[in-house]
Amino acid sequence: MPPFDLDDEPAALLYLINLTAGLLDGDGHLLELVARAGTRAVVTGQSASRIHPAGASFSSQQWAVEVEDDALLVVLPGPTIPYRGSRFFQRGRVELSPTGRVIWGDIWLAGRYERGAASERFVFDRIVQDFEVRRSGRLLYRDRFRWDGPWSPSEVDWYFGGELASGSLYASGPLPEALPAPPPGLRQAIFPLDAGGTCIRWCGHPTVVTEALVRTALQLAAQWLGGPDSPPWLLRSSGLANNHWFSTPAQRKQSSPGALRTRSATEE
Repeated sequence: MPPFDLDDEPAALLYLINLTAGLLDGDGHLLELVARAGTRAVVTGQSASRIHPAGASFSSQQWAVEVEDDALLVVLPGPTIPYRGSRFFQRGRVELSPTGRVIWGDIWLAGRYERGAASERFVFDRIVQDFEVRRSGRLLYRDRFRWDGPWSPSEVDWYFGGELASGSLYASGPLPEALPAPPPGLRQAIFPLDAGGTCIRWCGHPTVVTEALVRTALQLAAQWLGGPDSPPWLLRSSGLANNHWFSTPAQRKQSSPGALRTRSATEE
């Protein structure tokens, strides 16, 4: 989709639209992004990424991202939902110019879990992540893992803390001196990195994990540019529907906690 330029927002919003029902066996997406000098943008998927069963191969999504000087790019691919027997490979390469900045967030879900006897909790076949961020060729951050399923209850405890979702956020710069305390039921860990960046990880319910990751990413981007009192990007905009990724709590029904639409992540 063409980027949206919303009133009173410092960043453009760019949607990546998948015209199929998700990633099927053998599908491969290559996404090439260049954030030109001085730009501010949020790039995100239209909804959760559904990974269908694999009969013989993998589905894959590969990102090649370049961030030029004085640009700030937030990339939120969207929660990943692995179906029964799915195999998924995600590869990301981010190259930063000397003053370019990036915030990247991944959310991994248990699968289609609100399905009664047909629940698909942690019954994927394999998930591989291979993600790197470099600045002028120097490695700043690497996140590589291979998860082989289906998982036993003890493996769910080890990888997801016994929860239904895990989120991971990389920021190429420092965090504020203090982040808000996580809400009840959300586990949070913060890892300062030697190269000056930060990694934050969460475990919890998909709605709560996604809200924490999105809000942290957009708040951090705003503070980097405008100082500690800056409102988060997009969350206060009147140009986005209230069932959208960036709905604010005041726009949502009290029975639906979270900063975004969650039907695709929990009910399908």
